[in-house]
Amino acid sequence: MPLPNYIRETTQSVTLHIRLQPRASRDEIVSDPDAEQLKVRITAPPVDSAANKALLKFIAKSLSLPPRTVSLIRGDKSRSKVLLLTGTDAASVLAKLHK
Repeated sequence: MPLPNYIRETTQSVTLHIRLQPRASRDEIVSDPDAEQLKVRITAPPVDSAANKALLKFIAKSLSLPPRTVSLIRGDKSRSKVLLLTGTDAASVLAKLHK
């Protein structure tokens, strides 16, 4: 199965391109294999990095990863974000997103 555009694998990690929707009614991942970005809805407001912190915690929990292995590498003040996931591979990320 080919990887969606929002998952990119490097030698030791995976990058995940995300479109964040803060202040949603619930925390959820909306995956569309044809999309350029993975849509993630978070209930936290975009104030004082609350939405970013909630996003990192939610992605770590959703992908069964330790929270220290998920970091924000681009998009601190934007809705478009890039996360770095260390200690995993693209196939396992894809499997956990589409279960």
